[in-house]
Amino acid sequence: MITVVEKAPRFSQEDAIRLAAEFYGLRVTAEALTSERDQNFRLGDAAGAQFVLKIANAGEAVEVLDLQNQAMRFLAARDTGLAWPQVVAARSGESIVAVAGHFVRLLTWVEGECFARIQPRSAQLLSSLGGALASVDAALEQFSHPAAHRAFHWDLRQAAMARPHLELLPAARRRMVEPFLDACERLEWNELRSSVIYGDANDHNILVDGAGERVVSFLDFGDMVHSATVCDLAVALAYVMLDERQPIAAAAQVVAAYHATRPLTAPEIGALYTLAVGRLCLSVCYSACQARRAPDNAYLNISEAPAWALLERLTALPAGWADDVVRRACRPAVTADLVAARRAHLGPSLSLAYREPLHMIRGRGPYLYDAGGRAYLDCVNNVAHVGHSHPRVVRAASEQMALLNTNTRYLDEHRASYLERLAATLPEPLRVVYLVCSGSEANELAWRLARAHTGGSQAIVVDAAYHGNSSALIDLSPYKFNGPGGRGRPEHVRVVTMPDVYRGPHRGPDAGARYAAAVAEAVRQCDGLAAFFCESALGCGGQIILPAGYLREAFAAVRAAGGVAVADEVQTGFGRAGSHFWMFQTQGVVPDIVTMGKPIGNGHPMGAVVTTPEIAASFANGMEYFNTFGGNPVSCAVGLAVLDVIRDEGLQANARDTGGYLQRGLVELAGRHALIGDVRGVGLFLGCELVRGRETREPAAEAAAEMVERMKDRGVLLSTDGPSHNVIKIKPPLVFSRADADLLLERMDEALRMDSR
Repeated sequence: MITVVEKAPRFSQEDAIRLAAEFYGLRVTAEALTSERDQNFRLGDAAGAQFVLKIANAGEAVEVLDLQNQAMRFLAARDTGLAWPQVVAARSGESIVAVAGHFVRLLTWVEGECFARIQPRSAQLLSSLGGALASVDAALEQFSHPAAHRAFHWDLRQAAMARPHLELLPAARRRMVEPFLDACERLEWNELRSSVIYGDANDHNILVDGAGERVVSFLDFGDMVHSATVCDLAVALAYVMLDERQPIAAAAQVVAAYHATRPLTAPEIGALYTLAVGRLCLSVCYSACQARRAPDNAYLNISEAPAWALLERLTALPAGWADDVVRRACRPAVTADLVAARRAHLGPSLSLAYREPLHMIRGRGPYLYDAGGRAYLDCVNNVAHVGHSHPRVVRAASEQMALLNTNTRYLDEHRASYLERLAATLPEPLRVVYLVCSGSEANELAWRLARAHTGGSQAIVVDAAYHGNSSALIDLSPYKFNGPGGRGRPEHVRVVTMPDVYRGPHRGPDAGARYAAAVAEAVRQCDGLAAFFCESALGCGGQIILPAGYLREAFAAVRAAGGVAVADEVQTGFGRAGSHFWMFQTQGVVPDIVTMGKPIGNGHPMGAVVTTPEIAASFANGMEYFNTFGGNPVSCAVGLAVLDVIRDEGLQANARDTGGYLQRGLVELAGRHALIGDVRGVGLFLGCELVRGRETREPAAEAAAEMVERMKDRGVLLSTDGPSHNVIKIKPPLVFSRADADLLLERMDEALRMDSR
């Protein structure tokens, strides 16, 4: 490292011009180029010929420079599909000349654009890099040189050489780097093929054609060394990932193309990601050392800031995901096979999201991760309520599963605790709990409870509502029975207008009372009312927030006729409202029955119904209610863990604060983009309605569908809903942060700007 800095050459442009004339007989102009430990000058003569004058570090051995020259000559004689610099002999016939304690060489100039300046990088370019590097490595397998067998600090086999510089790093960054260095040192190096490698395919040493689609050459052979061949690819991946929105996906494209040209072995595939991150760690360690010795040399630290940013991102990835992606990149694509298997064996009524289906293999926090190396900010999955694969929830499930899982006919501490904890979140007199396996089961049971208690058989539901997938609940779901394949409204169901203050008939301060009047009218039309079912905020209806007073007056009308009020909290409960734990509480009411699902188990199949002792007593008519899996010990352990996480991580408050921040950002976006007609929501239950014109409010369904696809391409998952399918719904896991909100807003702004071009 001392050699790199203290023994670097200090020649001027005038010196370069003089050396070109004295040793090579050239009359040229000179332009200084950046370099780590040497000096490079771009030379040009009057005839248009261009060269690179390379002045080596005083500590560089002439044998290493000969290694570089011989390697360039060797590759130029092979069919690699690449252009290579030619070594120009001095007038003396020497390929390397000595000047003032330094060795000097002259190479021909290779035309091309620096890979680092190509943004964005196409899949074609990334594949070209993989294929080009594989061709180089395949050729170099037949090349040897004594000087390549050296102890070299950039050789990943010598990662331990970076350890003395760890003390220069801040403690937090040192803790980030050390595990990766440890992993490099634990590799079984004797299982990896070895050869002379190019060694420095960083983004400033790769030349690309003018179209930015094909790698044409590699520059600077100063890091050549005999090492594990796969290290060549690892170095390239480290720099490919810098500043990429989807670094693992970019790396996977390079790996796939490399493997197609020069197949990797299983040990090489297993070591590749560790080596790539190891290269980043060497870079930041040596940058810290060099910066202390030569603070004015900007080139020495050219990759330091992006390297740290990338290391922070990689540290946050799910364990094993990147390695899994690398392995998959070396196998034939499986997406088509998975689609075919799905079509062959899964009922055709179940659709896939997005035009190009996603193959997810990991989840963590608010992110999902696919098989191709892309990370997606999940802005719509309200099932993963406390974040995908939350470690406390996973641990609770696995530990209890290892002990016992059985039906509910036995006593169980977890069940007793969970029933007490869940009931305590609700106002009196909601104290009796039934545990089931899904939101659909919960609403089905609620319908049974209502009919048993009232003796009635008729229901009132809100237009566009969805309450579940059983036959009885399809009959209570206008979203289904009035949709494709539906048979229309059943005789025992009355449908009332959605209380939509943006698009509906009532939009003023008295909208709640006026929409509730429709419920009262439906009550008068019923002969034997059992229940009024209403989501506490309407999801399939288009992220509709109920106007003030709606449930209070609607519930009063229902109860006056002997019916019961059912609040469907399957999508909205457990703190999503932010201001309250249950969305119905924002209306200042207490339902007779509350149904729960989706977020209750953070992806584990759970549901619940909570009601009053009076209604529960009516249901206890001699017919036992038994649910084999509902309330099993594993489910109760999971449910307790979810409640613990919501409490301990302050997720209800986060829903309030982050949701408010995001909603203000969406309103600001609406001020810049006329496509957004309305922004609405509470906490982290938000919607953006897209319209063709704010005056006409004509639904922009096609634009909404296109927006979802554009956002997916930008690494953000959204979906549409509403009767006209023009509402972008936003209901992410409650661990969603302000940084996540900023990312969503940034990408949405990008996608919306495409419509204004």
